[in-house]
Amino acid sequence: MDEAESQVVVLSNRRPKVENQKVLKAKWRTSLDAGWTVVPSVLLRGLPRLHIDANGLAVLICLIDYWWAPDDLPWPSKKALADRLDVSERTIQRTLARLREEGLVKAEARHGAHGGQTSNRYDLSPLVSKLEVIVRDIKAAEAEAAKVKRSATRPGFRQKTQDGAA
Repeated sequence: MDEAESQVVVLSNRRPKVENQKVLKAKWRTSLDAGWTVVPSVLLRGLPRLHIDANGLAVLICLIDYWWAPDDLPWPSKKALADRLDVSERTIQRTLARLREEGLVKAEARHGAHGGQTSNRYDLSPLVSKLEVIVRDIKAAEAEAAKVKRSATRPGFRQKTQDGAA
């Protein structure tokens, strides 16, 4: 196994670990050699519920890419984010403000040794908490759907129509 394959993290328990590594390598070939970022699928599926637009998603993905360890919050400058996304710093400011207003990100001011402010540190724990609620709702909906499906195979089951009649 080469170095890139040894760095692959299992994303799902649906397949054995070796199979996951092969699938990722087959899909992305050498692209993973420069590093990669995990984005939970629930973030993408929950965009409308979280009120995240395209700019918000792009900024969040960049912040996630800077977030290397749970206790090491990302602190990219607005200029670095703007350069990466090829937008203005003002667009980044507006987007971060919307993400804060939606309660998805907290910005914490950082100050250098000289006392002046440097780039903010971004806390993504509010986003993680909201995603956990969505995951619970998805699992509850799946469980309810499975229950209805099981009931449909039992004698005497009748699906109710919209007007309440069986």
